[in-house]
Amino acid sequence: MVNKDNAAVLLGMGAIIVTLGIGTCSTNARIDDGFTSVNRRMDDGFDNLQRQINDTNRRMDDGFDNVNRRIDDTNRRIDDVQEDVRELRTMVFELLKNLNPAN
Repeated sequence: MVNKDNAAVLLGMGAIIVTLGIGTCSTNARIDDGFTSVNRRMDDGFDNLQRQINDTNRRMDDGFDNVNRRIDDTNRRIDDVQEDVRELRTMVFELLKNLNPAN
């Protein structure tokens, strides 16, 4: 049976339950908004990190290409010097051969 004393207690409990229900829904919504914001910021951070990694990789590739071009150029110069040395050596031998009256 519901009497005057029980009605006040039941009404109070009902008010508490309604308040908790409404408060919980809004709290859950705020928590969800917080997670969404954190997820968005993490995605932005990972996207930024990926862009930095891609930029670093591109710069490294450009640097290696530059080093390889320089190595190729140096190798061509070495080949040219070796050819010049062979020509000079041949010229020296021909000169020495012509100066030696024993031949």
